[in-house]
Amino acid sequence: MIEFYSTRPIEEVNKSRFKQILAGKEICVSRHATDHLSKAQRNVFKHEELINMLVKEKPRKIYLQKNGRYTPYYRKSNGYRKLILEVEVKKIVVVSFMDPHEVPKIRL
Repeated sequence: MIEFYSTRPIEEVNKSRFKQILAGKEICVSRHATDHLSKAQRNVFKHEELINMLVKEKPRKIYLQKNGRYTPYYRKSNGYRKLILEVEVKKIVVVSFMDPHEVPKIRL
């Protein structure tokens, strides 16, 4: 049977464990994370905003996906911001992000 890397959540991660995962690691944003933005949006939307979200804000929900990536959801004025994170030995890479209206209700 062929195993595909799935974005399906397999586990809810508690906030203290997530904080430990982030601790002591450099945080960077991949070029792919802003590929879907227009040129004008890229001038307004800075990488620092995504990095500050991880460092300063508390996520409402955090899931571990089957592909090994983490997806924290942060509350925003118009809904939520979902980050997709690749955890490496010495750094956290923001692979992508999106702005869903709500956190999905997921049965694990």
